[in-house]
Amino acid sequence: MAEPQDSKGQREPDGAGRRQLTIIIVGVCGSGKTLLSEGLKQLGYNARSVSQEHSMVPDLFARSWPDIVIYLETADGTVARRKQTGWEPGQLAKQRRRLKLARDRADIHISTDGLEPEGLLMKAIKELESGF
Repeated sequence: MAEPQDSKGQREPDGAGRRQLTIIIVGVCGSGKTLLSEGLKQLGYNARSVSQEHSMVPDLFARSWPDIVIYLETADGTVARRKQTGWEPGQLAKQRRRLKLARDRADIHISTDGLEPEGLLMKAIKELESGF
């Protein structure tokens, strides 16, 4: 197979010229979506979080044609420890209902309970590199 080359016929660095996979991250508020997407971006991944939990559009997460969907599982107690929300009872259940399609179609599921930000990032990278 020929080495990737730029428009001037020069050899491109490894990985250059190849389409980067789009990674979408979904989960309830406080699950770690923003932390994970920012961490992955810093490492060169094309990742972003989608606020599917707030949308009445069941397939919002899929409208950007992601290659990989990561669903972050998080228990109510973990969310309560991470965020001071003052939410009404049932708010997380409502978010989980809105996330059902994303959860069902996700390529990777990660439980964030008990994980520090670095641990979440390392777990996601391990899953991505394993081909899930």
